[in-house]
Amino acid sequence: MLQRALAGAALVLSLATSSNAARAAACCGAGHGMGQWLAPSERAAVSLALRGSERFGSWSVERDFAPSAGDSHDRELRADVGWLVRVEERVQLGITAPLLATWRGSRGAASSGGGVGDVAMAGRLELVERDRLPWLSTAALTLGVTLPTGRSYRDSSDPLAADATGLGVAELRPGLVLEKAWGASFQALLAASIGVRSRYHQPTGEAIHPAPRLQIVAAAGPAWPASGLSLTLGGLYEREGAPREDGRALTDVTRERTALLAVLAYDISARWTAIGNLQADVPISGVGRAETTAAALSAGVRYVWGRHD
Repeated sequence: MLQRALAGAALVLSLATSSNAARAAACCGAGHGMGQWLAPSERAAVSLALRGSERFGSWSVERDFAPSAGDSHDRELRADVGWLVRVEERVQLGITAPLLATWRGSRGAASSGGGVGDVAMAGRLELVERDRLPWLSTAALTLGVTLPTGRSYRDSSDPLAADATGLGVAELRPGLVLEKAWGASFQALLAASIGVRSRYHQPTGEAIHPAPRLQIVAAAGPAWPASGLSLTLGGLYEREGAPREDGRALTDVTRERTALLAVLAYDISARWTAIGNLQADVPISGVGRAETTAAALSAGVRYVWGRHD
């Protein structure tokens, strides 16, 4: 079970991931962990997740945290459908399509909207096979590609931009994932990636180049093979420089955010895994800058096909 303790909770890293011989080829732990990737015994997987989030504050440019005003709200409900397949022994490819609904309100005004979000694709190339090195279980290169299929804030026709569903730019995100297992009951993960986004134009015509956005995720947790249960706890840190116009930085502000992560996964059967995920920005001054803060809770299921199905 533990060889897959980090195999598949969030393609993300939105994102972003041991087999048990007593069960079928696609067995326990397949949906466990932080980064939705296939385990050694798996050939393909499909997933469905519902995610609700709400903004509760923000960090200022001076790094102070302030809660949201009592008369404002910003809520989002998101559904993600994902597909992941092994195309070669060390190569995996995946795609996720989102659908969003948003509710926003401020100073007596309220609005809602939604639609199709940005489609995300991901790939993984394993560099170090499992159990080849005593100090490292797996090392892999990852690549995420986000397509601007959603509606950006700039294209929104709503006063509160409640109909915005995407970044409005394409993003290329190369990364590296390191995993380490200790026996059959504990595993850790360290992942780093950097997102490079395409330029966009202001209404007045100026071309703006967003700065690269660094993301680091560290997570670890226990697994209980006999019960098919695993728990993963970790943290996420993101940092982004100021956007540029004609090679000149528009501001001197660096944006930062820090969040806590928790993933609970349970094997319903040899092929089905239920996954719960909590992500919450840390509401403390000094751990973020010029970013909003939000909490998100998601629940989903994952179905896998074994290598020999």
